[in-house]
Amino acid sequence: MQGNPLRASDLRVHNQNIVLSIIHASQSQGTSQSEIVLKTGLKAPTIFRIFTSLEEEGLIEPVAAEALDESVSAKKGRRPVNYSVCKDARYSIGLEFWTAYLSIGVFNFLGERIYSGMHPLEDGVHAHEVMDLIVLQVEEIITHLGIDKSRVLGLGVAAPGQVDLANRKVAYYPRIVGMKDIPLVEVLQERLAIPVMIHNNCSALAFSEYRYGGYDHQNSMFTFLLRTGVNGAFVHDDVIYTNSRDLTIETGHIPINFDGPRCSCGSRGCLQAFLQDLDPNSVELRLALFEGLDAKLKENDPQAIRTIERAAGYLVIAMKVIMRLLAPRSFLFVGCSSLVAEALASKVRHLIAEPDAFACGPPEIFATAYDPLLAQKGASDLVLQEFFR
Repeated sequence: MQGNPLRASDLRVHNQNIVLSIIHASQSQGTSQSEIVLKTGLKAPTIFRIFTSLEEEGLIEPVAAEALDESVSAKKGRRPVNYSVCKDARYSIGLEFWTAYLSIGVFNFLGERIYSGMHPLEDGVHAHEVMDLIVLQVEEIITHLGIDKSRVLGLGVAAPGQVDLANRKVAYYPRIVGMKDIPLVEVLQERLAIPVMIHNNCSALAFSEYRYGGYDHQNSMFTFLLRTGVNGAFVHDDVIYTNSRDLTIETGHIPINFDGPRCSCGSRGCLQAFLQDLDPNSVELRLALFEGLDAKLKENDPQAIRTIERAAGYLVIAMKVIMRLLAPRSFLFVGCSSLVAEALASKVRHLIAEPDAFACGPPEIFATAYDPLLAQKGASDLVLQEFFR
């Protein structure tokens, strides 16, 4: 017999987490004990004990009859009591940062945002200064909201650059001084005394767009985030893809032409280097790629249209590689504005529709503007995901 036998206490915790996660997913509508018996296959007495324990801990509460929708209240006979999580029982914090800004949001147990803030980062900011700001902001916000730290499930950090999930650190991000092999989780957990989860910021945003963006992505969506540089993340069946070494993928550094411009990673011809060549201001002024192009696109400026066409061409080369390896059913472009993102997506739709012997059919192409609130939500969901694990 291999491994250790599952202890009864472990099984109880496992079952309780399953039940609590289902109740949490039902949001304010809630769910009943009988529904969870059907969903889990656990026996009714077991579910009853779990519900009793969760209610005694203050994690769940009965849903008022008037809060149920008409389809539930219209059922004949004795209606089962629905339970939802207590919204103030626990809290999670989602934080995202890159070279220009730090964004932070606080969410109650129902996932409702109760605080959001944006903080600019100075040019030349050092990694240690960013960590100091994170600690300061989290402590100040918890105090301001009057939240008992014991009720905070954790802080989800969506960090820029490549993230080493196994060692819980930022492997490399050249746009912030000293942001290389930084043990972000270890430092923040020690200073804040709360659990800290980390992922790449593109991954957190992609996770949130996948869950809440309303796209018909068929449970498979690859997201491109265009800011100072470009990165991508693949979410399939509600799971964020990472490589075999548990590192986040670096889509911006897919080489599309080895004779291309020098990239910040040291290589030549990366997708990011080509896109930044089209818009040098994105690096020099710490702007998102193609920021300010909206007005020219509205005027059908030939140079602006040509910039979008060239950018779309570079992206399609990278997409072809991604389609060969991962075969996502859809792609999402997140840009500095809806107009720029849709202009790119429109051109990409045209280019990607060309015959391809290896493709089962052209993927769906979506576009949207970057929303820091969704990035916060994605980072917060990482906390909940770990909690329910």
